[in-house]
Amino acid sequence: MKLVALTRKVRAPEQAAARLAAVTEGTLAEARVRLAPEAPAILGRFADERADAIVAALRDAGESALAIDARVPTDDDRLVARTLAFDDEGGTFVAAGGATMRLAWSDVCAVLRGATSSRTETEHTSRERKLSLGSAVMTGGMKWSTTTERTSKTTEETTVQAIFVCARDGRVAVVRERGFDFTCMGAALQPSRTANMTTLVGWLAARARGAVHDDRLLRLGRRPMPLLGASETVAGTSQQTTRTAATTTTLDVLVAFAHAATLEGLFP
Repeated sequence: MKLVALTRKVRAPEQAAARLAAVTEGTLAEARVRLAPEAPAILGRFADERADAIVAALRDAGESALAIDARVPTDDDRLVARTLAFDDEGGTFVAAGGATMRLAWSDVCAVLRGATSSRTETEHTSRERKLSLGSAVMTGGMKWSTTTERTSKTTEETTVQAIFVCARDGRVAVVRERGFDFTCMGAALQPSRTANMTTLVGWLAARARGAVHDDRLLRLGRRPMPLLGASETVAGTSQQTTRTAATTTTLDVLVAFAHAATLEGLFP
């Protein structure tokens, strides 16, 4: 299976919708909806041959379409940096376990700043016994109390940023807002994680000058996509249930498309 996306804004919406509707055997209305989101716009998950046919049809219409394997890289396939060091020739990213990745600035093709959104809903149920004269009268003294049950819900949303440094050979190092030791920045250390991420992006832009630098995934990575689903976990007891849904999968897919499209000259 493959995922198909448009990696740039549609040039001719009606023509592209007609091509997409024809190759997917769908309606024009459905095709317009698929083409509407900001690029990279995920068009769907298809069998390999159908995906290749969709890409061919859209490229024939002058659009920047791309298909990638539906199994996209995650942090298991990337180096998640704990610290890093820069010099004139490149950067060395060091993981918490000691693994390192050395990237020459000339080998960096894209620096992508993105974010994920996490929504946590907690439902708490409490039970309280109270003295009830009414119950006592009705049961002839057999029952002197009643039990009331109350349920309360709380919702919390958090956003976590990440910087993906993508190489031309397919490797990726990622700096995550949480889990990174910003003290390696020395005198440039800022009072907040967000400010430190901005400083790091500036450092990378000044050094990897030949790379694509893009931050649209700060917005797009936080939007749940029904096609991709959400990374959801549920935990709880008889009295409390916590559900957490994150857009981790969305960001992974968008980074994979942006990286692949950059290598083919189709992004940004």
